[in-house]
Amino acid sequence: MPDLTLPAIAAAAGGAWVLGLWYLGLHEHPSVRGWRRLARLRGLGDRRPLGERVPVLRRAQEETDVGRLLAIAGRRDTAAAWLLRAAFQAGLTLAAVLILDEAALMAGQPPPLPPALGLAAAACIAALAYARLHRQAEDRRRALGQAVADSLPHLAVMTFHHRVPASEALLIFARCQRDPALRRLLEGDGWRRLVERGSTVGAEHAANPPSGESTALIYERIGQAYGVPMFCALASGVQRVTERGLAGQDVYTGLARTTYAERLARARVAAAQARTLIVVPMGLMIVPVLVLIGAPLVASLAGIFAR
Repeated sequence: MPDLTLPAIAAAAGGAWVLGLWYLGLHEHPSVRGWRRLARLRGLGDRRPLGERVPVLRRAQEETDVGRLLAIAGRRDTAAAWLLRAAFQAGLTLAAVLILDEAALMAGQPPPLPPALGLAAAACIAALAYARLHRQAEDRRRALGQAVADSLPHLAVMTFHHRVPASEALLIFARCQRDPALRRLLEGDGWRRLVERGSTVGAEHAANPPSGESTALIYERIGQAYGVPMFCALASGVQRVTERGLAGQDVYTGLARTTYAERLARARVAAAQARTLIVVPMGLMIVPVLVLIGAPLVASLAGIFAR
């Protein structure tokens, strides 16, 4: 086997050289480097972490953030408690496999399951726990968006005479809905758990909640933090009503009409896909009939050619 020590050292040295050139910015034009240096000295540079500047990394960070998923799913336990529970379940699975192997060895028999299978089972248990949490978060996102969309026509009616603000009307209809997801989010400022999470002023807001926030800003922040586009659309509608003076019945009714049109389009696409999927099992149902009809014919032809 050839010695790969020198090629590995050369590859490491080349990689370090490339990283050094990239870090020093020698791959950029001198004017670009000068502008970046001036912006950094003036405090105009982008000081966000790398995970926020790269969309792929930001998306991966959001999808793997257990605390964020727990807040979106509406669960009260912390990320540390969830991780400990998942680790305990995975460790219990691994211990069960190892105990079974140890019992077989003590009985003088070969182990029925290899230890690698125990590690794979533990990893599957952890992956299933994460998949379950992710599904709960997606279900709650969908429920919140549908609840806000269903409340838009009622908001148009309640805010017609400008006697009831949009926030109070939305909370009233959230209490009337069968699914309590929207009511639990809006009551008692429960949305601040995720909105203020990770903010530099989160602790200050938690101690002294700001009272001058507009309804449009609150809904915008909720939509961005929870990933619910309907809250962002509602924030835009509330802003047009309160700041631009547009009629609330026209804005909310138009938003409801657009939302229902999108839902109808998605339903039509799902129905078309369902018709395509139904053809597959119907085609598979014909296979046994073809086998029953063609088996005697094939057997007779085989007998004729066998002679």
